[in-house]
Amino acid sequence: MKQMPADAIDLVLIGGGHAQIAVLKAFGMRPLEGVRLTLVTDVLMAPYSGMLPGYVEGHHSLEDMHINLLKLARFAGARLIKRAVSDIDFDKQNIVLDGGLNLHYDVLSLNNGAVPAPESIKGTALNGITVKPISHFLEKMPDASALRGDFGVIGGGAAGCELAISLYHHYQLGAKNIALHLFSRSERVLPTAPKKASMRMQSALARHNITIHHRANVEEITSDTVILEAGNKIPAAHIFVVTAARPASWISNLKLSHCEDGYISVRPTLQTVEYDNVFAAGDVASMVGEPREKAGVFAVRAGPYLAFNLRSYIEQTPLKSFSPQTRYLALIGLGGKNALALRGNFVAQGAFWWHLKNWIDRRFMQKFNNLPEMVTPPTSMPAYAKKLTDKPVQDVFECAGCGAKAGADILRDALEEACNLAREKGVDERFLPPAGIASDYSHLPLPDDSSKSTQLSQSVDFISQHISDSYLFGRIAVLHALSDVFVAGDKPFAAQALVTLQRTRPEMQKSDLAMMLSGALEELAAHRTKLIGGHTTIGSEAMLGFAVTGLSKADKPSPALPKTEDVMLVLTKPIGIGIVLAAEMRGICAPDSYDAALAAMLASNARAANIIISAAPSALMTDVTGFGLARHGLNLAQRAEATGMELWLDSLPLLIGAKELAASGTRSSLFSHNRQDIAVQGGAMLGTEYTPLIELLFDPQTSGGILAALPRSKAHEICGKLQEAGYIQAEIIGRLSQTQSGITVVKEAQEAK
Repeated sequence: MKQMPADAIDLVLIGGGHAQIAVLKAFGMRPLEGVRLTLVTDVLMAPYSGMLPGYVEGHHSLEDMHINLLKLARFAGARLIKRAVSDIDFDKQNIVLDGGLNLHYDVLSLNNGAVPAPESIKGTALNGITVKPISHFLEKMPDASALRGDFGVIGGGAAGCELAISLYHHYQLGAKNIALHLFSRSERVLPTAPKKASMRMQSALARHNITIHHRANVEEITSDTVILEAGNKIPAAHIFVVTAARPASWISNLKLSHCEDGYISVRPTLQTVEYDNVFAAGDVASMVGEPREKAGVFAVRAGPYLAFNLRSYIEQTPLKSFSPQTRYLALIGLGGKNALALRGNFVAQGAFWWHLKNWIDRRFMQKFNNLPEMVTPPTSMPAYAKKLTDKPVQDVFECAGCGAKAGADILRDALEEACNLAREKGVDERFLPPAGIASDYSHLPLPDDSSKSTQLSQSVDFISQHISDSYLFGRIAVLHALSDVFVAGDKPFAAQALVTLQRTRPEMQKSDLAMMLSGALEELAAHRTKLIGGHTTIGSEAMLGFAVTGLSKADKPSPALPKTEDVMLVLTKPIGIGIVLAAEMRGICAPDSYDAALAAMLASNARAANIIISAAPSALMTDVTGFGLARHGLNLAQRAEATGMELWLDSLPLLIGAKELAASGTRSSLFSHNRQDIAVQGGAMLGTEYTPLIELLFDPQTSGGILAALPRSKAHEICGKLQEAGYIQAEIIGRLSQTQSGITVVKEAQEAK
């Protein structure tokens, strides 16, 4: 996370729509100093609607038709928060995220697209497949091997007709003797286009044996039938709904001026009617006095205007007016690399128009997926930022030492907000910090079930903010710190927080701290651990750690592995967290890899430790963190009085994409330190295809899994229990050695030897 000036401002973008991605690229190409850019989105891959029919028909891949928002946000220097929005308080300039989390903004822009209106046709939510949002449509498309009967497409506009033809090709319905029905409310398809265009589309549908039902108002859909208002019942097992969409309910409920259809009313500058610092574009907005149908072409064209006006507003310079065009070229696929072209009264069709559409679509996507490496320094401090601070910029000086502590009011307000949110989520009040807590010293309230046979243990861990979502970072920091207590077989019950906030405006510090503490309190309470104090300071980057106190039985036997049988190594989580996060920082990370890394870091080691200890009390455990699997494994071998360890590379659980990233040469900054002075035997015999796996042995992990050394007789039983408990990638990855020193690698399990 880059350091922010003392009077920085928060520019928050909600949604990764066609207009907003232009904003991200524009700010990446020419950053503004003092602007902290944040993207809030519930998806990491934004689909381009113009390429959906081509994907369904088989001309484009999923990657072709999606924009990687993770990569684009990194290019723009933006924080990325993957979470849905539920409300906005414009008076307090506060965004309410799902789960009750609060996110501050100074300038706001909305472009999160439209959603289906399933209530318009009874049964849609349960039995229909709506085209929007596209991510849900892609998930619900039936597998070609599991077709149950005929198809129905509801919607006779351009999108419905194009989808019907694409589905015909995708599923090869002509060869499967499966009927496809298209239902149109109007007396002709493409009702808003010239009649000549309707006739050409109708001919194309007929060539694909698609039955058109004109003036067909659909009243209800069931699991196998389309029921019309006239009473007709048409059998259809797979029913796609391509009717008019609407804004999400939270958009329609915002305290803003809306059009009759629920879309946000905006001025020609794309600012909302009520608030100069709130902008909206694309499918969530309609311009006052210039209504247009909801088409991607308008959002794409609005993008540069939105980017210019956001920058101009922040710099306090004149804005530009956007006037959506009344006529534009529409290119509609007719199947078989043939397309229909419409502009006003102009109508044409042929392969040329399909290739033109393909060229336009691919060029648009390349603008946002093929990003340059930027070295342009930020511009000077924006004028709008100077309006938000009580002191002139030149009078703001920062102290070091004790003067670097965060303000008491920031800590008080943020902690109060975090506690209130925890209560709303049902967190046990016993594990919340007392009101007015402001000390880094506290007596430890021992749990009621403690006794003289119980002693205390302590552990401390501290990490820098490695992901931009402060709430998730708070959760991960707790789990990372608690892990040492779990692998020792102890129970945590109290913790003190160690917090470093970025040096910036108090409002931004409070927002960040409240998000961090909200996530932290949730995880602490889930593990019956009370926050009893802490210390906050200010620095160039955000950091969070915890000093954790646990209970340990005084008479607890020391783990002692038997020497009479093989000692196996079990790993509870996949490795590759360090390399995936390094790839994200370089803008080369696939969203599914990033999601997998987050899921791994957010998985607690508490239950895994209990499963291992309960089944094998003699087991030795360590958590795999910054030193990587290799060094943590060698430390474990030393504790077990073994000379080394043998690892089975084919058995290593890996994060999605980790091996490919390692093969490409991507490395975490700690890799070379972890790799230094450790000899790996056997690697040269395996060939270069195993080199990436060997490299991943030295990849640092944050909130990594447990590596356990346990008797061979218990290994399979424990692995099965771990997988049943949700650690689905838990594996036996090798064994300790009494004959070979260091690390020996082999391809496959050697249990029988």
